[in-house]
Amino acid sequence: MINLIAEIGINHKGNYQKAINLIDQAASAGCWAVKFQFRDVGSFYKSSSEIGDEILLREIKRTDLSSKKLADLASYARSIGLNAGVSFYRYYDFQAMGDDAMFFDFYKVPSAECTNHYLIRKLLDSGKKVMVSTGGHSLKDIEKALSQFINDDIVIFHCVANYPAKLGSQNLQFIYSLKELGFKDVGYSSHDEDFEICFIAMSMGIKWIERHLTDDVEGDGLDDSSSSEISDFFKMNSFSSQIDNILGKIDRAPNQGEILNMQNLGTSLYTKTKIKKNSMINISNFEIKVPRVGLSPGDYFLYYENKKIELDLEKGDALTKRHFEKNINYNNKKLFDYGKKNLIGIPVRLHDFNSYSDYIKTETYEFHLSYEEVLSKNLHDIIDSINPNYAISIHLPDYLPGNRIIDPISDNSLNKKDSQKLISKVINFAKSISERINKKVPIVGSFSQRNGRDRYEVLDDLFTYLKSIDESEINIYPQWLPVYAWYFGGSVKLDLFNSEKDIDYVINNSIDICLDLCHLSLSAKYFNKDWRNWYSRLKPFVGHFHFADAVGVDGEGLPIGKGDIGDFSIFSDMPAMKIIEVWQGHHNGGIGFIKALNTLFEQEGKK
Repeated sequence: MINLIAEIGINHKGNYQKAINLIDQAASAGCWAVKFQFRDVGSFYKSSSEIGDEILLREIKRTDLSSKKLADLASYARSIGLNAGVSFYRYYDFQAMGDDAMFFDFYKVPSAECTNHYLIRKLLDSGKKVMVSTGGHSLKDIEKALSQFINDDIVIFHCVANYPAKLGSQNLQFIYSLKELGFKDVGYSSHDEDFEICFIAMSMGIKWIERHLTDDVEGDGLDDSSSSEISDFFKMNSFSSQIDNILGKIDRAPNQGEILNMQNLGTSLYTKTKIKKNSMINISNFEIKVPRVGLSPGDYFLYYENKKIELDLEKGDALTKRHFEKNINYNNKKLFDYGKKNLIGIPVRLHDFNSYSDYIKTETYEFHLSYEEVLSKNLHDIIDSINPNYAISIHLPDYLPGNRIIDPISDNSLNKKDSQKLISKVINFAKSISERINKKVPIVGSFSQRNGRDRYEVLDDLFTYLKSIDESEINIYPQWLPVYAWYFGGSVKLDLFNSEKDIDYVINNSIDICLDLCHLSLSAKYFNKDWRNWYSRLKPFVGHFHFADAVGVDGEGLPIGKGDIGDFSIFSDMPAMKIIEVWQGHHNGGIGFIKALNTLFEQEGKK
């Protein structure tokens, strides 16, 4: 018998009666249990300056229910024959819930805290059943962190922590790997676009299925698109063409979307006081906060407990892997001179521009903006900090308020209006920067939405709009896109600016674009084409570059030289700006950018 858990989570939208209705639906469908989430919102976030954090914090605040209301919902669920559970990200949240936590039949530890064995042990000490999702973690991490709980009342769930997870990314054979570790109870936590994946998982001997329940999969909540309505029906034809990918491999590596979700959802260790290098550190030196910009508590206990740090930590800093690594002495002046000569720069945010421009002195920078920043009254405050010698570009936000994707030619009048308003504000920002540096300020945008419309109609409308802006000092470059994009933490299939049809349109209409080389490789691989041939065709129409390596169809943002592109020296003579976009290169003091710049310099020397 399969125990089906309806994860209501935040799909109640903070509405108590909506939560009651979803519980009733779960009962009518014969579910074993319903589950909710609890965070002590007031203490949960250390900061929310990252783009993903802003979106998530807004959603958490919008959907927050008190511990008393959640306890009442648990009591109601039991009164109609359901079990009730709740997820905790920190032991502090369990403590904050107090006696209300006792109204629940089981506790859940989400994927972001899979290796947090301190939290798991504390929850097990309550005497309740504890369930743990393992998304975003390798078999090695899971075995090292959780094998100590094999004989406890614990259920381990295989999970792909993308919201939603595309068909073919499920890697269900990993269920067998979890079983081989010795856990008696193994389940599957599904965030799949196609709920029918659950039936395949059931065929592999699991006892538990967890799936998000919503009353509208088209709703505006972050979890709606990865959820199911009660009326879901079979789509078996979709499965037959993807069965090999669905079953996957024995082991798995976290993908970039999961890594980002681990950052947005997981906790990090932040120093309480300044700690000097060569000091032995202890968990008592830190407080646990979101977002995860450094090591998680689980990472610390697994790999770094009672080790010395190699770099100073200031009060409030996040503990990272780099603090334990021997410092590599790059010839920064040589690298920065090389970057200046070739217009190679890095992406920055408004809040970290000054620190990165002081440290990584290539004098070429691209502002990656969130909609919160664009709509802020303080957007232009940064301009006085920009050196007139700098080369600056701007990346438009991908999102609009309300969990929407930017689309200035949308059929939805509100989306169209809000997108054009946002773009207009960015243009004004770019014009102000252009006046200061006396150079053009390129703007890059991800225009990805077709919404069922004809490709060429969409492209015609988009470029009619872009040309109507007619700002001589401003160029807006559509970005070349992958087929699978990480939107809202999930993998979303795109069908614009990623195919040979789009190449033909660019050439026939002499349109300049931002060529993201990583995306070029990913999209070409999807269509079984050679990215080099695509590049040779697009080369005359490149107004701006993004640099990162890639592997397969969705392995995005790899370090330079570590993927399917490998040698980037063939692009160095192009006159356009080149922005390094290696995955999380801005973390750990920007070491990822320095390494990428060094690799580019070395590759150039071998030409």
